[in-house]
Formats: sequence, structure tokens, C-alpha cells
Amino acid sequence: MARLVGGSVTGQQTAPPARRLGRSAVGWVISIACLAFIASKVDLGQATRALQAYSWPYLVPALAGLAFGYCQRVIRWAVMLSSAGEAVNPSRCAAPFLGSITLNNVLPLRAGDIVRATVFPAAIGVPRTAAISSIVLERLLDLLTLAFCLTVGATVLGGVKLPTWLVDGTVLLVVVGGLILLAVLLFSGPIARRLSQAAKARSADDLVAKLLRAGASMLDGFRQMSAPRPLFAVLVLSLLAWLGEATCFYFVMLGFGLTYPPVAALLVMAFVTLSTLVPSSPGYVGPFHLAAFSIMTLLGAREDVATSFAVISHLMLWVPTTVAGAIAMLLRPEIFRVAAAERSRGA
Repeated sequence: MARLVGGSVTGQQTAPPARRLGRSAVGWVISIACLAFIASKVDLGQATRALQAYSWPYLVPALAGLAFGYCQRVIRWAVMLSSAGEAVNPSRCAAPFLGSITLNNVLPLRAGDIVRATVFPAAIGVPRTAAISSIVLERLLDLLTLAFCLTVGATVLGGVKLPTWLVDGTVLLVVVGGLILLAVLLFSGPIARRLSQAAKARSADDLVAKLLRAGASMLDGFRQMSAPRPLFAVLVLSLLAWLGEATCFYFVMLGFGLTYPPVAALLVMAFVTLSTLVPSSPGYVGPFHLAAFSIMTLLGAREDVATSFAVISHLMLWVPTTVAGAIAMLLRPEIFRVAAAERSRGA
């Protein structure tokens, strides 16, 4: 699943083992608590019967929508890296991107994004700083796109009363995300130049100089990726990617005989995806299910149907992306070997 990152790409990599273990434990506790809450509200026998009554052929167009969305994500990543001056194309980016999704799905603390930022760039011939810049910008645009989708869905479905905390949180996301994007547009270039000048004033082997050069390279990547033409293309691709995922949710709903308007899928998709910001066990188990259960009951679905919808939608997103990424990594094992070879030469 293309979920959102709850923390910086580099911060999780450098966190002490005890802190990482603590975060993982908190995630498992939250996952168990979410599932226990759902179990306390639902007759599991009725939920099982609702699951058995599901019309499975609807999963075919749901899978097509999901595949379309992930194609747009791969193309988006290639566009961002290309705009930063790297000679890449979507076919070269596919295996590292899908592989990172698989690792996110099965490992704690969004490890897949760390691997995509630090290990996979060597295989496609791009600097790590460019990869980190692209992932950070990708996550920022995803947040803004999801907030937009949530707003559109809630506005069109005026009868759905969203929780106050969600409305306030969405407003906060839009304001903070918009300010960060504006800061990237206005200040990344000048700050990159200053950092580069400061690095030149130091010895080339100085640690501070290396950090300054890395920071300058990342900010220069932001500047190039946020130029008007690539930024517009990335915004369009972001919207198409999430529309593809909303299509997946829509056909999962149809399989239960739920005939809500398509815009409802936009609302459900945004609501559920934003829930993955909450720490959880690998695979986003718990918060995803509770969010799906909650939004479906708000739309008027029975609790047993809402529970079954949460299960199927999670499996529909988790299984295909995990399998696709695993196959991609098996077919292109060099995405790991190149980085290992680089470390050996460095040693």
C-alpha cells in the first residue's frame, strides 16, 4: 500500500535501537486496541456472513483501479527524479518503488521508504539526496491531495457528519502542507546556495562540510522538482494515483451491494489513508480497519458490513502490492547488489 510516512526518512534510520523498539511496541498496542474496539462493537458471526455474501467478481475492476494508481505513482517518481537532472524512466523506477511498498507492508517503521532513499538509488543511478528529496516532496503532495479529496467528498456528501477532530486536522494539514510547499517554492534555491558556499569555505573532508553539501543537494533537488512544469505534472499524477485507489475502494463497496455515489469512495479512501499516519503494526493493521469501519458506519452501512468492508479493502490493498513488490525485487535483485558493492568499495 502506498501509505503516508509518519516521520522523516532519515530520522528513523538514525534512531537508537531502544527508541525504535519502543515505537514498534506502541504500534502493536495501538493495532490490538483498534481491533479489540471493533470486535466489541460487532457481532463477528454476522460480519462473517457478510463476508461470505460478498460478490467477488467486483475485485477484478478494483484491482485494475489499484494497478492504474500505482502506475501513476511510479511515473510520478520518475518525473521527479528526471526533473532533478537524473536520467531515469518509469521502467527503471518500477522495481525500487514497488519493492519499497512491499517492505513498508511487512516491516515496522516504514522501513521501505528508508530503503528507497538509501539503498535503491544506487541501482537506478541517482544520488541518495535526490531520492530523499523526491520522497519528502511525494509525501507532502500526497497529504495535500488527500486533504483535497476528503474535502471534496465531505462537501458533496453534505449529509455525512465528519468528526470535528478530523475536520480540524484536515484544515491543519492543508495549512501546514501549503506553507511547507510555499517555502520549498520560494526558499529552497537560495538556502541551497548558501549551504553550498558555506561548505566551500571548509575542508572537503570535514564532516560539517559533507553535511552542508548534502543539505544543499537535497534543497537543490526540491528547487528543481518544484519548478512549474514538473510540479504541475506531479500534481496531476498525484491526483490520478489517488483516483485509481479510490476506484479500488468504490468497487469493493459495490461488491457488498453498497450503491453510494463514486465521490463516497473518494471520502473513504482519504479518510482511511490518513489513518495510516497513526503508529501501528506492519501492514497498518488496526488503524486502517478502525478508520474503514468508522467511515462506512458514518455513511450508513451496517456494522457487520462495515467490518467486512474493512477486512476486504485492507487485503485488496495489501496483498497485490506486497506480491507485486516481492516479484519485482526477485526479478531485479541487483537493486540490492549495487548498493552492497558500493559499500564494499567504500570499505
